[in-house]
This record gives sequence, C-alpha cells and structure tokens, in this order.
Amino acid sequence: MPDTMLPACFLGLLAFSSACYFQNCPRGGKRAMSDLELRQCLPCGPGGKGRCFGPSICCADELGCFVGTAEALRCQEENYLPSPCQSGQKACGSGGRCAAFGICCNDESCMTEPDCREGFHRRARASDRSNATQLDGPAGALLLRLVQLAGAPEPFEPAQPGVY
Repeated sequence: MPDTMLPACFLGLLAFSSACYFQNCPRGGKRAMSDLELRQCLPCGPGGKGRCFGPSICCADELGCFVGTAEALRCQEENYLPSPCQSGQKACGSGGRCAAFGICCNDESCMTEPDCREGFHRRARASDRSNATQLDGPAGALLLRLVQLAGAPEPFEPAQPGVY
C-alpha cells in the first residue's frame, strides 16, 4: 500500500504544478521555439484595436494599456496557443516592449518609459488643444470681440463742476 501511494502522490503533484498542458506545450516550452517565426499576439480591447502583451495586459496605441480588466480577458487565450508571439514596436526596459505612447510592458507589468514616446500616434485631447482652434469662425470672432469690449477701460469724462 505505501509503495503505491508515493508514485500516486508524485504524479498528482506533477499534474497540478505543470506550467502548460501536455497536448499543446512544445518541447522546452514556448520560449524554446526560436526556429519558428514570431507571430503577432492576439488582438484585444475595444474594437480589437489593441494587442496582448501578457495574460492580463492589453495595449493599444491610442487607448493606452488595460491591466487586469475585461478588455484584457481575451489575452488569456494566448496561453493555449502553441506558438510564441510578440507585440510592440521596439525593446525597452527589462525584457519589455513599447506598448503605447510612453508605456513599456512585459508579460507581467507595465511602466512609464520615455524611450517609448517615439513612433506612436497620440490623439489630441480637448485639454491639449488651444481655445482658438475650438472657436474658429464667426462665433469665435464675436466672442473675442465681446471679451475685448468687456476688458476695455471706460472713456475718460472730464470732471463736472460741483461739490464732491
């Protein structure tokens, strides 16, 4: 009886501690497949505009990164695919890749990175625009004229004779 328990316990521990499933895990793990071409990681996020950077990280150029949110749920499917993938334009930080404007992500976390500010299309926010671009046209000209009139000094009137 004790002779059969030891191998059974060992097999049970092996099954629960394995990093990937036997049917889709390549020999040596995903990272050992250096002879295969890297594919792009799965699309994710709103409208599929982002790319997976880890099992819980989805980043898009214009939207930034979603970490551990519903937008990143699709990225968990990446664990079940047999071939490795890579997202991001260039390497940054400690084993990461540029994911969005000023953000560097690896498969576990994201951080701000000044080197990742090049090559991304950043959408202008309302706070980034000047007031003049939002008020072009006749309405803007009228408002500008009213502001100028309100700030103009009153005309000087000569003092009238009288008791003060």
